[in-house]
Amino acid sequence: MEHHRLRKYRGPETWARVRQAYIAGESAPSLVRRFDVGYANLRRRAMAEGWTRKTYARQIDLQPIRGGADEPDGGLERLVEAGEIPPVDAHVALAEAVRRAAWLLSRGRTAEATALLRAATVLDKLRWRADYGKTGNGPRG
Repeated sequence: MEHHRLRKYRGPETWARVRQAYIAGESAPSLVRRFDVGYANLRRRAMAEGWTRKTYARQIDLQPIRGGADEPDGGLERLVEAGEIPPVDAHVALAEAVRRAAWLLSRGRTAEATALLRAATVLDKLRWRADYGKTGNGPRG
């Protein structure tokens, strides 16, 4: 009796979704289960097509903000004062991050939502320290 191996064919739409989730940080084993693709095929495509965060950042040309706070020309404060970067209230940023994470979860984009919630947690700690300092004289201390 001959045994034939079942071949899985996934269309370009599926692979586009796999790529997006992979770049967002979801693990390969999780993607294999979720999209029913082969693990070796996923790794092969990721290597061949450059599915890494580093490669993706290079492709969309992410550049650091020029004029950091430690630079002699005034850095970020100078850019905010000049109106080049609008000031952002930490409370508003935190609320927006949580709202956006909830939206991502509703769309099934859990890896992106998790990353955003981690960033929101760090932002909340920084906001709390800025509001109450290290004395512990706040609602949590």
